[in-house]
Order: sequence, then structure tokens, then C-alpha cells
Amino acid sequence: MTDSTRGTLRSTRRSFMRAASAGAALLSGSAVVSSSGAAQEDAEDDEPAGYLVFVYDDSPAEDYHQTFHAHEEYDAPGCVAACPGLMDTTEDWLYSGQLEQMYDAGWEVMSHTLEHRALGEVPIVEDVAADDAEIYVDSNVHGRYEGDPLVVFDDESEAEATVVGQGEDADGQYLELEEPLGESFTAGYETRVRYTDEFTEEVLAESRTQLEEIAGEGEVTGYVHTYERDDGLVGELVSEYYEAVPQDDGVGLNPEHEPDPLDLSRRYFEEDAMDEAEIADFLDTVANEPDFGILSGHSHYETLPPERVELAIEMAQERDIEIVTLQEALDRFDVLDAPEREGADEDGDSEGSEDSEADGDDGSDGNGDEEDEESSGFLDGIAEFFRTLFS
Repeated sequence: MTDSTRGTLRSTRRSFMRAASAGAALLSGSAVVSSSGAAQEDAEDDEPAGYLVFVYDDSPAEDYHQTFHAHEEYDAPGCVAACPGLMDTTEDWLYSGQLEQMYDAGWEVMSHTLEHRALGEVPIVEDVAADDAEIYVDSNVHGRYEGDPLVVFDDESEAEATVVGQGEDADGQYLELEEPLGESFTAGYETRVRYTDEFTEEVLAESRTQLEEIAGEGEVTGYVHTYERDDGLVGELVSEYYEAVPQDDGVGLNPEHEPDPLDLSRRYFEEDAMDEAEIADFLDTVANEPDFGILSGHSHYETLPPERVELAIEMAQERDIEIVTLQEALDRFDVLDAPEREGADEDGDSEGSEDSEADGDDGSDGNGDEEDEESSGFLDGIAEFFRTLFS
């Protein structure tokens, strides 16, 4: 069946529905002609009032046991910013099979490093002498894993070191080094510490590789910075490994027209970050302005119980806001093409396209006989309806 024939059939069906509604009204003695057919057609063409993305960080077990099932109740997908190095280690974290089940249900899998390391930079807050084996920092997040390679640097020089621990005393937080740094640095905004170039790239690449062993090659396109630290080298490198980066800035609104996928805004909606009125205002903006929203949270925090997730979803759906993954949102706004999920050929349109080349001489879908029979049966039904109507 050609496209024009299909269009004619759809038009005929819509006309029939209008006529059927009118006939039913006449038989009941009503003087009002039903417009249900036209309303149905209009409803099919309606766009949602806006789009909303949910992103959940860290891949704790609660992502599956609580948040995933809360979303399922409303047929709404979400995104998991996962740390594959934490998964499958203890019952506190997701198992690969659980993440795979979430992906199969329509969720997006994103990277959140391997083991939640802070790949961004941290300022050094006390002068460092060449024989110091402890360096005082704004935050000691780089000391979580013994043996990690670090680099201390300023505008003029740099020195590499191996971290063996972290601590805090009256002077503040510090990092313990395996050996003295061997070079002195003056504290200041430009004097910082981060992971080495090679190690940073390794984490970015390996996280995606491990997650795509679960979701499929090419399926992991989004990245979420840990601790919201995106400054320095990691901010420059992330685009080499990922296509979209949502970052918390307390706003969470993004233009639907030409948003920068590497500089997307997200907002935490946990109980200590937004109250119900603020969520309502946020969703009103998503529904009424040309902006799409990104809300984020941590399923293992007490401030994000399942009831909170359900509340946000309900409030969004009440405003006719469609909940989508980040990949879907960027695809709809013609920013990035969403990857074709594995298995689409079994249930989606891809396999049908291949069948059309094999079975249809004119590029049809190979089901022409079935559709012709459907068309014939439908037209016969029209005739029978009017015979009954006017007999």
C-alpha cells in the first residue's frame, strides 16, 4: 500500500468516525453534532506542554528498589548516572542485572566516573614546602583511594605525587602523600591539585566502556561530574568521551532551541533543596516557557524517599509535561541523535525497513496484502453501518 493510499484510508476513517458520531446523535434525537472524531485527531497531534528529565546519581541499590519502581508506576523513564566500579561490590550498590533491567525498561545509563572520584581540581589553601608530605586543601576528596596519582601545580610549575590517605585537623582538610612533594608551592587560587592527565582520561574512558558492556555499545553518551567539580582538565577532556553533560547550578532549566549539550543545567529536587511550592513553580515554567527541565537527586539520601519522586512525577504529568530521558530530549530538539537501542530491530521500525527491501518491490513494508484486507474490511464496515443506520 502506498503512502498516499494510507493517507486516504486514515482520512476516510476520520470522516467515518465523524459521520458515525453524527448518526448516533441523530438517532438519539440530539441536535448537537458530536466532534469526538475531530477531538481525537487533535489530541493525536497535540504536543506536550513541556519535557522533563530525571537524573539519579551514584547507582545505589535504592535506584532499583525504590526509585525505578516509583517511576514504573507512572510509566515514566529516568536516567542513572552510574559508577561501575562501585556496582556489583556490595548490596549497597546496583548489580549489573538491575541496571540492565532498568535500561531495558527505557531508562538511560550515564557515566559518573568509575568509583565516584572527583576528577576536577581542588585549591591548595596552605603553602607547601618541598619536604611536606601533607598538603592542606579546600577539600580532601582526592584522598579517598590510596595509590591514586596526583599532580600539584600553579602557573609556573607542577609536581606529581601519590596519595596514601586523607585527614582533617585544626588547620583544615589535608591529603597524605607517599613521599614529600620535592617542590614548594605558594597557596592561592591558581595553586591546585588534581589527578594526572593519564589517570583522568583512563577514568573517563573506562567508565563508559564498562557501562556499555551492560547497556550496549554507543548507548552511554551522558556524563555527570562528581561533586559538581568540572573545572580544569576534566572539563576540557569530557567532550572527547561523552556528548552531553548536565551540571547542577540550582536552576535546572534549558532552552529547547539549540541548548549546549555539554553545558546543561540541572537542579536537585531533594527535600532539603526544593520545597513543594518550588517544585510547582519550576514545573510551571517548564510547562509554559520554551525550556525543558532536568531534576536530579540521590536515591540513597533520606531527603529523597520514593514519595518525593512520585510527587514530582505526578505534578509534572498533571501539567501535561512529558518525562523523557536526556537522550530523547536532545533528539527531539534536533541537538543530538539518540542511539538506537539494542533489540530495536526485533520490536521497532528498523527490522521493518529491512523487510520492506526484501518483500516489497516498491519499498513498501511487505504487509501490503494485510493492509489491503484491512482497508477492504473497514470500508465494508462503513457500508454496513449506514445500512443499519437508515434501515
